[in-house]
Amino acid sequence: MQPNANRNILIIVLVFIAIVFGGIMLGFWYSRLPSNNPQKSQAGCESVGGDWDAVAGRCLVSYKKEGEPCVDGGQCKSGICFPPTLTEEQEVVLLGGHLKNVVGTCYSDEQITGCVKQVLMGIVSKESMCLD
Repeated sequence: MQPNANRNILIIVLVFIAIVFGGIMLGFWYSRLPSNNPQKSQAGCESVGGDWDAVAGRCLVSYKKEGEPCVDGGQCKSGICFPPTLTEEQEVVLLGGHLKNVVGTCYSDEQITGCVKQVLMGIVSKESMCLD
């Protein structure tokens, strides 16, 4: 192989690496823009129609209100997805582990305290989450 051919291959490889690296850096930069992270600030949260929870410092971006079906509290304005009334068989299964593919109901926007069973990602477990 000629030295000139080796040089051309090296240039092509370096250009390819620069393009890939530049694409990765642009993607990282784009993902960090405030408009792509509405949960990071009150203004960003409100710009996408979310409700800013100043106490918890988080953004609740959801349009599901009390009584609407849910599979996770993150879908509800209140942040709470209650499981449905369980059958006796489901209660027995729950004692030994957890229930999958559960559809709950969004709870009201009222403040909840104490331990509350919740549907999280379609699962109800025997453990409860405590909210203060």
